[in-house]
Amino acid sequence: MKVSVILPTYNRANMLTEAIDSALNQTFKDFELIIINNYSTDNTESVVKSYDDKRIRYFKNRNNGLVSVNRNYGIQKSRGEYTAFLDDDDLWLPEKLEKQVKLLDSNKELGLVYSGSHVIDNKGNLIRHTYFRGIKPCRGDVFNELLVSNFIPQLTVLVRRETLDKVGKFDTKYKIAQDYDLWLRIAAHYQVDFIDQPLAKYRFHKDGASQKEMIRSFQEEILAKECWLNKDQSLRKEIGGRIKRRKTLLYSGMILMSGVNIFKEHNIKSIRAFWDLVKYLARAKT
Repeated sequence: MKVSVILPTYNRANMLTEAIDSALNQTFKDFELIIINNYSTDNTESVVKSYDDKRIRYFKNRNNGLVSVNRNYGIQKSRGEYTAFLDDDDLWLPEKLEKQVKLLDSNKELGLVYSGSHVIDNKGNLIRHTYFRGIKPCRGDVFNELLVSNFIPQLTVLVRRETLDKVGKFDTKYKIAQDYDLWLRIAAHYQVDFIDQPLAKYRFHKDGASQKEMIRSFQEEILAKECWLNKDQSLRKEIGGRIKRRKTLLYSGMILMSGVNIFKEHNIKSIRAFWDLVKYLARAKT
């Protein structure tokens, strides 16, 4: 088995068919599609069982609100040399696996490859041609650049299984930034490459992430950066200034999204946390 595709799902039967079809319609055929259902309450199970394709392996597993739990479960059940990740609302273009398998096969030093992606809305309409608008993709020894800012879209990744065996699976302490944390661990040990064309379609939900989830994503990105900065003090000298500027943007976003609500709630701890952010911004050199 060459590739294992991990697809966790929960209550998205209306979109799941498109995701499954985009995987099964790959020009590259040597793969298994591992679907993990988090005990959906809609007709997800009947959607999956309507397919008569031996490449599909179907499991149920609770994730307690952490999709990383089901991705790890899928990795545990997988048999492929390479591993790919597809969410139940996203899509792949037909040549995604073929092009990426060829790239990984060509260079044994690569631990991970990724690609560009279109961005679509709930109805599948194109919002923008590239995921990389305002983001610069990098290849080679990308760790420092990745630590400054995440430029690897999860739905485009293809990673060696032996790479995951070495660096570990998704860290469940992260609810949102679990992919960023994993890419950093991979980039610390392996070369990374990308295919400079869209090979997937990322679905942007207009009413998707809540204010609370966005704030948490910023907090977790900062946490991931601080873990590495504390582990390797030389990183502060090399890229500390750039990371500080990125953190300033994250803290600014947190303030804009949470400031008013914090004061409405009259929560003393939250107000103190808010002013900690303000003081950080005052100290930060932009």
